[in-house]
Amino acid sequence: MKSMIEYSRETGYNMGLEYCDALLYRVRCKPKQRRALGKPTSEAQAVINEKNRNMNFLRSINANFLEGRDLFILFTFRENPKTRAETKRLMDNFLRRVKRAWEKRGLSEWEIRHNKGKKLPFKCRYVIEGDDGKRMHVHTFMTGGLAWQEIKYLWGMADVVNPRVLQGSKNGFEAAVKYVAKQGGLAKGEHHWYGTRNLVKPDYAERNNQISREDIEELADVIEDINAHVGEGVTPTEERFAPIEERYPNYYLAEADAKYIEAFGEWVIHIKLYRKDTEAGKIEENRRAAELEQIKARRAKFGAL
Repeated sequence: MKSMIEYSRETGYNMGLEYCDALLYRVRCKPKQRRALGKPTSEAQAVINEKNRNMNFLRSINANFLEGRDLFILFTFRENPKTRAETKRLMDNFLRRVKRAWEKRGLSEWEIRHNKGKKLPFKCRYVIEGDDGKRMHVHTFMTGGLAWQEIKYLWGMADVVNPRVLQGSKNGFEAAVKYVAKQGGLAKGEHHWYGTRNLVKPDYAERNNQISREDIEELADVIEDINAHVGEGVTPTEERFAPIEERYPNYYLAEADAKYIEAFGEWVIHIKLYRKDTEAGKIEENRRAAELEQIKARRAKFGAL
């Protein structure tokens, strides 16, 4: 009986203009099986599925919405719908009212400054929290441009709770997505995520055998050192992160984790990155420059002792 063929795979998701993330792991297949059909071990696949469960929602939000322009809103009901289907019907009716108001409104300041005076397409992604017979809420991400009071008027079924302009971080809108996940809004999976038809999908790429098993193991060691803060304040971030950032030259590392699969003796690595030419990237560039000067001064001082 022929042994299984094993090789490395790297999958990447490009989320709009600012963020991307990558998974690196080993896959195995039968000798005559097409490479595209090769799969990770069941243990590794379980880890990958866990990573992707919330990440797929984050990828969608990062790819379609912008910091400082778009909105994150919790909608509640004065008279609670009895079922999730009824909740979806009410939400879709609300979105039709919003779209009509969207077409009639004037240009926003953002559109004048950043979109050449052209109206943006209206986008929305929402998740229903609650089960049939229980209290319903709707966590909503939507394109900004309408005033709060107009949104509240168009909703009309209760208060608009805690409306916020989206604020990002190195991981994009992860804080908002984690809040939705914590409330149970993502527990039912992707087939319970709803939205407008014009939502774009994050770009997906897959590469096989572009990184060796040994390189994956070395990256895992680097990530464990980073997460344990080894060398922090002594070795510049540029050097500590170099083994990862050299693979993605246009990005800074936001965070990474490495999980070891005991049953197969393999690692599953998840890396999150953000572009250097973004606002967050400029802040990080300045931080690293200041850090380097502090380390140089510290070395000079202790070297003189």
